[in-house]
Amino acid sequence: MADYDRAIQLEPNNAMAYHNRGTFKSALDDKQSAIQDYQKAADLYKQQGDTGFWYQQAVENVKKLSEP
Repeated sequence: MADYDRAIQLEPNNAMAYHNRGTFKSALDDKQSAIQDYQKAADLYKQQGDTGFWYQQAVENVKKLSEP
């Protein structure tokens, strides 16, 4: 996770770093933090005009993790 933290620190608009860190946090069962990272990734993808596969994945992951 330190690598993703560092990547985000160096490049705060790196949507993929947020996405990957969300996946890592989800695997650790840190749902709330994972949701935040996936949401940030989705926001960045959208801002950057990328509403394709990775954007859709981030949105779906937020939905899945938000379910009770």
